[in-house]
Amino acid sequence: MRRLPIVATLVVLLAVGTMIGLGVWQLHRAEWKEALLYRYHAAEGGSVLKGLPAEVSIDRISFRRAEIACTVTTPATQLGGASAAGESGFRNIFGCRLADGRTLMADLGWHGVMARPALPAIDQRITGTGRLIPDDILARRVIGEGGHFVPLLFVLERGTAGLQPSVPPSVDTIPNNHRSYAVQWFLFAGVALIIFVLAVRRRARKG
Repeated sequence: MRRLPIVATLVVLLAVGTMIGLGVWQLHRAEWKEALLYRYHAAEGGSVLKGLPAEVSIDRISFRRAEIACTVTTPATQLGGASAAGESGFRNIFGCRLADGRTLMADLGWHGVMARPALPAIDQRITGTGRLIPDDILARRVIGEGGHFVPLLFVLERGTAGLQPSVPPSVDTIPNNHRSYAVQWFLFAGVALIIFVLAVRRRARKG
């Protein structure tokens, strides 16, 4: 009987170990995501924040309602979205500076595809109640890298003049697929081992 091919065996074992490690990592990610979603659900029913506290972590106030006053700092970034009635149109998202100099995003309302409402202007003061939605990627797009920005989207419950309120994202729409990803990595590891064993047995028969 031939010996196991040392290099091929090491490569396969390394690959299998890596895939198992990735599966375990995804299981840890699943536990982290479950805890995060639990906090988000709890925040949805929490009391209304007065302003945006600087000392509290983003995860602790995400999906919370808040009363915020801020000043528009950027032109509108328009994103496709549906109204509460399911009509197609655009959400209008602005950079908005707080009194302490921090800047967050503010979704100031929705309008239909064919509508041409007058949008809030730079330096316009905005005050209202809305939902705080975490979105670091969108914050960098709307506000940019400069300055002290907060990666939260403030979705007004009542749109500014000429705009309908946008529909804020729900916690229930945030996926937690990490356990299925873990299963996939474990399956990949198992398949790789099976293929290797079959290849070794075939090689042994030929020898």
